[in-house]
Amino acid sequence: MLNSAPVAATIAVRDLDKATKFYVEIVGLKIKRDLAPGAFICEAGAGSMILVYSRPNHVPSAATVASFEVTSAEDTVRDLEARGLRFEDYDLPEVKTDANHIATLPGGSKGAWFTDPDGNIIAVAQM
Repeated sequence: MLNSAPVAATIAVRDLDKATKFYVEIVGLKIKRDLAPGAFICEAGAGSMILVYSRPNHVPSAATVASFEVTSAEDTVRDLEARGLRFEDYDLPEVKTDANHIATLPGGSKGAWFTDPDGNIIAVAQM
């Protein structure tokens, strides 16, 4: 039943105005629909979506909440940095980013991570 159903990420934020500016102007997504009051849906690639909603007492997860699959981690990081986005660097036993903020993961995939204004961790992944 669900194996053919589309799925969307759902991200809580404290400040919807800051989140709107971030996801539209910096990340480059388009708002598909405003959901009144306090939420909107952004379109991403291949029919995927992100629902962003206001939750004044939101505490961000320590884990990644959404991941964009990209064809080139290097090009994506470079493009988003040019838009003003700052990527995280990690030096952990299982994840270590290089000078370009990209980690090569087991199996050869690559990943890079950034946070939105409310501290939600978002990834770009080259599979």
